[in-house]
Amino acid sequence: MSRGRTGAFRRFRAVLVLEARIALRYRVLLLAAVLAVLWAAAMALLPPAAARVLAPFVLFLDTAGFGALIAVGLLLFERTEGAEAARAAAPLRPAEAVAARLVLLTAAATAMALPITAAATAMALPITAAAPPGGPLPRAASAALVCAGVALTSVVLVAVCMAAGARARTLLGAAFAAVPWVAPLVALPGLHLAGAVDTPLAFAVPTTGAAELIRSGSAGAPPPAPALAACAWTAVCAAAAWAWAARRAVPEEQARRRPAAAVLRPRGRYRPAGRERAAERSAGHRRGRRRGGAAAAFARFDLLGSARDPLLVAIAVAPLPLALLLRFLYPPAASFVERSQGLDPAPAAPALFAALVLLHVPVMAGAAVALRLIDDADEQIIPVLRTSPLPPGAYLALRAASAAALALLGLAVAVPLSGLAPAPWPWPQASAAVLLAAAQAPLIVLATAALAGNKVEALVVVKAAGAVSVLLPALAWSLPEAWGRALLVLPPAWPLLAVPGHPGEAAALPVLLCGLAAAAAAGALAVRRAHRTSLSP
Repeated sequence: MSRGRTGAFRRFRAVLVLEARIALRYRVLLLAAVLAVLWAAAMALLPPAAARVLAPFVLFLDTAGFGALIAVGLLLFERTEGAEAARAAAPLRPAEAVAARLVLLTAAATAMALPITAAATAMALPITAAAPPGGPLPRAASAALVCAGVALTSVVLVAVCMAAGARARTLLGAAFAAVPWVAPLVALPGLHLAGAVDTPLAFAVPTTGAAELIRSGSAGAPPPAPALAACAWTAVCAAAAWAWAARRAVPEEQARRRPAAAVLRPRGRYRPAGRERAAERSAGHRRGRRRGGAAAAFARFDLLGSARDPLLVAIAVAPLPLALLLRFLYPPAASFVERSQGLDPAPAAPALFAALVLLHVPVMAGAAVALRLIDDADEQIIPVLRTSPLPPGAYLALRAASAAALALLGLAVAVPLSGLAPAPWPWPQASAAVLLAAAQAPLIVLATAALAGNKVEALVVVKAAGAVSVLLPALAWSLPEAWGRALLVLPPAWPLLAVPGHPGEAAALPVLLCGLAAAAAAGALAVRRAHRTSLSP
């Protein structure tokens, strides 16, 4: 081995060890383990036929994309802390740094896939050392296929997100920039897994071949020949995405040298940076003392700025397309599953409504506001607000209130339009469920303020809170009754008690009062810890 190759190997090994330490420090690997356990438990509790149908979607849509936004969060965090400039001055090449991050996050996603696959196929695949002719694959071969599909998908998604979001200033901006690239890589293979798109042209999308490997491994069947050929195309596209991410990871000298107090919008409009915007808000507080005080002035100024932000507007209207997609796509999808898999989705309708609409919309709103809170902290807005007339705790309260308002508005749109809401659903129960579900959004904001100190930790908290808020309560339909009662220590479990068909269904008024008490207790604990961090003025 030449000296140059030896040096490159040592550099790569060193940066890989550093990436592993960072992932451990910011609990990225802990989050991967928790999500793997939660999804494996869900697969084990579901009926075997349902687990076989659901497993490929979980592995492709959730597990394989585990590290996508986390990689962007790490990149933005390094830029904020100055680590990006230090790395640029080191002998480490951008391609090596990106490769190390890809290897670590892909390894985490692949490790997550193992227990999920084992739980989903425990009752379906035989334990054999070798596959009989024409029979199912042994479990080891099935797991290898799933891991290969997850790894290929993870490399493509993580690299594309790193490249698309590398020049963004905020987490929300990075997510918005990645959507046009990620959407086709996820949507068409997802339709292919569902059987709605079954044409060779679907394999032109790089991740379709990897999705077919995941489906074949989950079913214990050898992959078709077109899927194997498509995987070669996926590998080529993964290498191209890695090269693109490495090129975009190099900081632009022009962007590095421009003053922080003058950031231009894409259309050329002047947008003040963090400290300047905070100063404007402080001036707005002084101008608004006679019209409701500093908190009211801040709320008016912030609301006006949010209305001009296309990212927040897109998040605010997101429940509408989600509801319309569910309304028009769920009936044919349910019919297809019943015909092809022999599964009747009607008994699972309440759980699907809870997971896809009632609990999902508040998680979207809470996550968006929580990430904005972290962006404000990184842009030094919160320290400036400490010197303004804004009362202590008002900033955090306004952020939590805005999350609750976004969630309530989104639920008011999504619940009736989705077509999944129980019918009939008495209005007292429906009102209690919607109000308690909307109360979960500010809890995500407060949890982020209490537990996260930077972008990476914020993404970890948001993803963990989303899983706990959606997955665990929705499992109540499959858990024993005693276990379902134990879930009531989690505030998101209370809205489901007002959903018809829930095993613990109860009257609207007691559910509303107890659910609000649980949410208030959880919020008080989060606020108490948040006031000790730098995210609370």
